Amino acid sequence: MQKVSFALSFLKGITLAWFEPDLLDAIPGADPTWADNYSEFVIELTTNFSPHDPVSDAKHQLDNLSMKDGSQINKYIVEFNCLATQVCGYREGALHHMFYNGLPDCIKDEIACIGKPPRLVDLHTMAQGIDACYWECKSEIAHQAKTNPQSSSSSKQSSSGGSSSKQSNPSSGTSSSSSAGKGKSPQCPSSSTPKSSDSSVPDLSEVLGKDGKLTAAEHLHRIKNALCLFCGLPGHSAKDCPRSMSRAAKACAT
Repeated sequence: MQKVSFALSFLKGITLAWFEPDLLDAIPGADPTWADNYSEFVIELTTNFSPHDPVSDAKHQLDNLSMKDGSQINKYIVEFNCLATQVCGYREGALHHMFYNGLPDCIKDEIACIGKPPRLVDLHTMAQGIDACYWECKSEIAHQAKTNPQSSSSSKQSSSGGSSSKQSNPSSGTSSSSSAGKGKSPQCPSSSTPKSSDSSVPDLSEVLGKDGKLTAAEHLHRIKNALCLFCGLPGHSAKDCPRSMSRAAKACAT
């Protein structure tokens, strides 16, 4: 009886409401069988509140399981393994496919560049390594932001200074327009003046490092915002990028 009472103390909600009528309105001599028998209490509890088909429930949860944004890979692996042990008849190939489908696109992009391992345990190890590199890169960027706060503030001041200088000289534009209105044709820049060839070439100094690969900050930015690691545009991954058909060029993007 004490064991049953101790177990009842942990119940709440609808589960506790199921047992309350027999506890509060008990008729002397007509106590339920589970009142003083713990085995009967467990049977009463599991019969009414356990899953009707645990295997089907595990299969459904496994089909819809995915790694959440901002979470780490170890939590996803633990949840996947717990559900996989409850499912019967699923071979390693099926579990391998389901585990890969639940990974986020940023990890899938890295696996596509390296190559998908055939065994599930090797896929676990590879995903853990990629996820560890992601969080290490993120911590380095956070550390750099804390140690160099002046660089970011000076860049903001320079940009604001440039915009204020443009706004401080509106009179030059109005004077030229007024002189044009008096009969003088405004002087347009000569079309023969060649434009700088650098304007047609994008500046990649802030995106690529000395080794020709993406910097750590740009790599993390594209992974976090689901951007292509090659061209930086959304809607596709590096392996499907329409701007490059070269495997070597896609490898440089990583």
